[in-house]
Amino acid sequence: MYDQPLTIDQALTRLQEQPDRIAALTADLPRARLHSPASGDEWSVNDVLAHLRSCADMWGKYIAMIIAEDHPTIRAMNPTTWIKSTNYPELGFAPSFRAFRKQRAELLALLRPLPKAAWSRSATVTGGGRPRERTVLEYARWLANHERSHVKHIARIVSG
Repeated sequence: MYDQPLTIDQALTRLQEQPDRIAALTADLPRARLHSPASGDEWSVNDVLAHLRSCADMWGKYIAMIIAEDHPTIRAMNPTTWIKSTNYPELGFAPSFRAFRKQRAELLALLRPLPKAAWSRSATVTGGGRPRERTVLEYARWLANHERSHVKHIARIVSG
């Protein structure tokens, strides 16, 4: 699912549109609805946003490293581990979503001007198994596809 083929333009479009989709899905929801799970063991909309921010932190950082450095070695960290060092789950939805949008604008400002060849820049990624090569495009595609699944998740929470 996360490695669904996307062109550079498709990845950029998804990365740009998904925050707007989240905004549309959550526009008229009261704070309690954003922060309360449908049932005790499910995520709230705010929990999903916290997860998305954590993933965007990690994968966006890796993208920036690959662009800035000549074939870096990255020690990957699972976003689920990273989120434990943040306060994202405790933040209110509105300020957290503003931070998510700001972060996305910064990522898009980094990605949009890249020449096509730069999307193939890569890093060696360690941690979680044997080392593997990942490119800017792979991380952008992974982020876009992962978010898309969680935007659908938010839609299910909101409609449920």
